[in-house]
Amino acid sequence: MIEVNKHVPDDYMDEVFHGPQSRHYCHGAFEVWHPKITTFPGIYYLATVYGWCRWAVQAALLKQPLDMDAACATPYLRTLNVVLSVACLLVLRAILLQLQQQQQHPQQTQQTQQTQHQQKQPQQQQQGQRLQSRSHGAARPASAPVSASLHAALLALYPLHWFFSFLLYTDVASLLGLLLAHLAALRRHYLLAALAGGAAVLCRQTNAVWAAFVLGEAALRELGLATAVALPCGSNSSAAAAAVGGAGSSTAVAEKEAALATAEVAEAEAGLVGELKVAAARAWRRRGQLVAALWPLLLPPAGFVAFLIRNGGSVVLGDKEAHKPVRHGAQLLYFAGWSALMLWPQLWPAAGALAAAARRRPLLAGVTAAAGLAAAAGVVHVSTLVHPYMLADNRHYVFYLWRRLINRHRLARYALAPAYVAACALLVAAARRRVSRLWLAGFAVCLVAQLLPAWLLELRYFTPGFFLLALHLPPPSPRQAAGLAATYLAVDGASAALFLYRPYTFADGSVARFLW
Repeated sequence: MIEVNKHVPDDYMDEVFHGPQSRHYCHGAFEVWHPKITTFPGIYYLATVYGWCRWAVQAALLKQPLDMDAACATPYLRTLNVVLSVACLLVLRAILLQLQQQQQHPQQTQQTQQTQHQQKQPQQQQQGQRLQSRSHGAARPASAPVSASLHAALLALYPLHWFFSFLLYTDVASLLGLLLAHLAALRRHYLLAALAGGAAVLCRQTNAVWAAFVLGEAALRELGLATAVALPCGSNSSAAAAAVGGAGSSTAVAEKEAALATAEVAEAEAGLVGELKVAAARAWRRRGQLVAALWPLLLPPAGFVAFLIRNGGSVVLGDKEAHKPVRHGAQLLYFAGWSALMLWPQLWPAAGALAAAARRRPLLAGVTAAAGLAAAAGVVHVSTLVHPYMLADNRHYVFYLWRRLINRHRLARYALAPAYVAACALLVAAARRRVSRLWLAGFAVCLVAQLLPAWLLELRYFTPGFFLLALHLPPPSPRQAAGLAATYLAVDGASAALFLYRPYTFADGSVARFLW
C-alpha cells in the first residue's frame, strides 16, 4: 500500500471517477453524480463513512480537523480496500470451515449406507471380500488437504482480487458482500444473507445474479440436494423422522417414508433429470417450510428486477451506450479458460479421472469431445465480440491478450477451442466431487446471466464466479497448495512490478501504467 501511494499518488484509471465521487459524498453532496459512473453508490457510502471516521479521530486527538478533501483523499481511501480484503480473508476461512463441516454429513450418511449394505451380505461373502482386499494390498491413502486458514490465504492471493485490494475500485467491497451472503446462507441465517446480498448489489449490480444463486443454493441445501451425495430428506431429516416416530406414527408409515427416501436418493444419483424430479417432489412437499425460511433471500433479486424495469432494462446507471447488453457467448469460454489456468493444481485429479473414464469408454469419450469442440467452435464463430474500449486502451492486459493470442490470426480463436473444452471438462469434473449436478446447473445459469450480456472483456468480471466455484472444489493437498501459491505469487509480483515500476508516457505526455 505504501508503494502504491508513493508511486501513484493521484487518481488512476477508474479512480478518476471513484475518487471525486467519494469526495462529493464526504461533503454531503449526495445529489451529485458523474454520468460516466455505471455502478450503484455502495462503495461511495463506505468511503464516506471511512473518511468521516478519519476526520473525527484527527479532530478529537489532534484538535486540528482536516479539510474534508484531505480526509477523503484517494491515497487514504485506498486503505479501505485493504481493510475489506482482510475481512474477505476471514470470511473465506469461515466459509471453508462451514463447507468442511457440512461436507462431512453426506460422507457419514454414505458410509452408514455402505455399512448397512455390507451387514446384509452373507458372512462368507464378506470374508471373501476381506481376503480379496488383503491380496490386492491396502489402498494408498490420499494426502490430507491443507487447513482452511491456508486455503483461505491462497484464495486471498488470487491475482484479480489481490491487485485491486490496493486501489479505490468496487471489486473488494462487492466480493465481501457476496461472501458474507454466502456464509450467512450456509449457516441458515437467511435474513442476514439477504442484507449482505443487498449490500453486494449496492456495490455492483451484477451481484443480483449471484444473490439469486445464493437463494437457489440455500433451497438445494434445505432439500438435501446441494452436495455430490444426496441426503435422504434434507438437512433436518433425522430430526424430522424422530419427531414423526415420537408422535405415534405406525411402523408401516415409517417404513414407507424410509422406502420413499431411499428411492429418491437412488433417482437423484441417476442423473440431472433425476435430481430435478426429486427436487420438484421435495420442494412441493415442503413448500410451506421453504417459503417461510427462504423468503428474505428473494428480496435482493426482486429489488434488482424492479430497478431494471425503472431503468428501461439497462443494468448500468451511466454510460449506457458503451455498456448495452449483447450476446457475448465467448465470455463463458474465457471464464472457463481463465479459471482453469488459475486453479490448475487442483484440477490434476480430475484430469486423471477423465483420462481413466476415456480409456474405459473411448467411443463415448470421443463423441463427447467432438460435440464439445463443435459447440465451442460454434460459439467462437457466432459470438466473439470486441469492445471499442478494449481496442483503444493499451494499459489493460486484455488488450495484449486479444491482439497477441485470440486475434493473432483469423484461425487463432478457433485453435483455442480444445483448450476451452478441456477447461470446462476439468472444472466440472473437479466440482462434481463436492457438489450436485443441480448445483452446477444453477451455477452455469447464473454465469450465463452475468457474462453473456457483457460486451467488454474484463477479467475482473470473472471474480464472483471464480470464488464461488473455487470454494466448492475439493480443498488442495500440500503439493497443490504449493502450486497455487507459486502461481499466484508470481503473477501478483509481476503485475505489481509492472504497475509500479514500469510506467510509460502517452503521446499527450500523461503517465500510463499496466493493470488488469
